[in-house]
Amino acid sequence: MHYLTRRFGFSASHRLNSTALDVKANACTYGLCENIHGHNYRLEVTVRGEIDPQTGFFCNVMDLAEVVKRLVVDPCEHQYLNDLPLFKGAITTMENISSRIWGAIEPELKKRGMVLSDLLVAETDEHWVRIRNE
Repeated sequence: MHYLTRRFGFSASHRLNSTALDVKANACTYGLCENIHGHNYRLEVTVRGEIDPQTGFFCNVMDLAEVVKRLVVDPCEHQYLNDLPLFKGAITTMENISSRIWGAIEPELKKRGMVLSDLLVAETDEHWVRIRNE
């Protein structure tokens, strides 16, 4: 089995806030991240497959890039994530952002014969969330 990873980036702002928590609990839970702030997000998308002997690859990296840019990068670039339809009703933690992105791109990649294997969302170089299809 072969794996191919494509890295993307976008800049966006968000605010961590839960309607299930009161003001004090939100402040305790999210601290400074309760305020609107921004990140230069790193997104890594990994697909897997078997090499096609006719083409020499299992996916066209340009197809992968087109899907992720159209469904995630372009709509998120320089936006307030909390207001985007992709994240409607979600607390915009890295965990929820990565889950929503997975749900948005997986069906489209599957239509193009790609199996989504791994997705990484990083807010900084110090912390990130990874989802794997194991």
